Amino acid sequence: MNHYFDLHLHPSTKPFLSHYDPARRVSCWETVDHPLSIIRSQCSLSQMKEGRIRLAVAALYPMERPMTSSFLIEHVAPLITILDGKMMDFPTYANYFNLVFEEIEHLRKAQRAGQGHAMKILNNLDEMDPDALNLILALEGGHALESFNTSIHDNLRTIKTGPFRFLYLTLVHLTQYPLATHAYGMKLIKDNDQFKPAGFGLSDMGKAIIDLAYDESAGRRLLIDIKHMSLAARHHFYQYRKEKGYEHIPIMATHMGVTGISKDPRQIARFFSRAVIRKNGFIEVNYERPHGIGSGLFNKTNFNPWSINLFDEEIPVILDSGGLIGINMDQRILGCQAVQGEFFSEDDFSYILSGYRDKENKDWPVAAVEGEFSDEQEEARELNERKHLRHFCNNILHIVKVGGERAWKQICMGSDFDGLIDPANHCTSSAAFPKLEESLADMLPRMMEEDRGHDYDASHIEQKVRGIMYDNALSFLQQHFS
Repeated sequence: MNHYFDLHLHPSTKPFLSHYDPARRVSCWETVDHPLSIIRSQCSLSQMKEGRIRLAVAALYPMERPMTSSFLIEHVAPLITILDGKMMDFPTYANYFNLVFEEIEHLRKAQRAGQGHAMKILNNLDEMDPDALNLILALEGGHALESFNTSIHDNLRTIKTGPFRFLYLTLVHLTQYPLATHAYGMKLIKDNDQFKPAGFGLSDMGKAIIDLAYDESAGRRLLIDIKHMSLAARHHFYQYRKEKGYEHIPIMATHMGVTGISKDPRQIARFFSRAVIRKNGFIEVNYERPHGIGSGLFNKTNFNPWSINLFDEEIPVILDSGGLIGINMDQRILGCQAVQGEFFSEDDFSYILSGYRDKENKDWPVAAVEGEFSDEQEEARELNERKHLRHFCNNILHIVKVGGERAWKQICMGSDFDGLIDPANHCTSSAAFPKLEESLADMLPRMMEEDRGHDYDASHIEQKVRGIMYDNALSFLQQHFS
């Protein structure tokens, strides 16, 4: 019987936020139903167990203050979800680090639960229990290192030497933070400028955190996850790794999609659907989606060109490092939906348009014209499971097309379940992983044949899919989490 893996999901996030009183919080084993797919459980421990997930990385995420200060989250969400209004009003702006350990304790409570449940939090792959659901911890967002009385550097040292081992740190998340500029990723809340990127690329503070995360003399090494970093910040990150001799350390791209295009500014500009807009120090860009494999109403696929996704040049950099690319299950990330405008900081956007040249080397171009923001209607939600499956396969095959056949061994699942995503209809929860494996083994070779512009090796497709679903990650962790 096959087992499964997920590089990035959130089994404790919604249960942790369900009540201010720890004794009254929803169990991580409980599967919550709701008419909205973004709200109902996608990776409760019970769903993970049903989907035969043997090993997964639980990303701990203290909700950022701008999230809890929005009217939608603070006032509406508690009325229609399990989220507790007091948790939505929690002063997390300076005390995130404590919340991380409270969330760990809630997971440990689930670990101690009876009734035949079996879950284990690992500090080493050798501790893996073959009869249990095994979890590895990770941190999503550098803000998670903040606390009242200690610096983020001291808190990172605590993480590296403390009783719980973490696999990776996602440097930034959905709101402005001084470690790096983030890639715009907020869809639900558009009226809060803190969700729009500010600053320029990777900061000196961000570099110091990377140095400390990688430094094995200061405790266990944490890998760096590039998800949510802006394109300019990622470009700086790759450069910094070369300067510091970090190229042998794996790059994590934990819950990604791909843009389907080059990061060459001329290529990016080809997909602008209208003139970009500058307003209040931010740049808004609207796109046409690049085409993927297939044509016609039911077979065509597209990519999401938002810079939160990987550009072609980044794929071999990640593969060369020995890293992993986890494929996200969010419809928007996969390109299933028409895309709304994304935002850039002015400095990041000018840097990209200049061809990634520093200011002292070349005058930066005028980034954008003045204008007003416009509201775009969201495309009707896709209901066709087959179409969503094809978009998922399209992202996988593009990575293989760009990265070569070696890429089959460095792709895995990185669903982002329960990370406030609207999951693709062909796989709405961890329980559907066995069905997904069968579907991939059937659809991938069909789409290889359709893509006449590239010569794929379709042999041993079941083995390649098994790698994506479990084996690739196990091999990686045997080397980097032992």
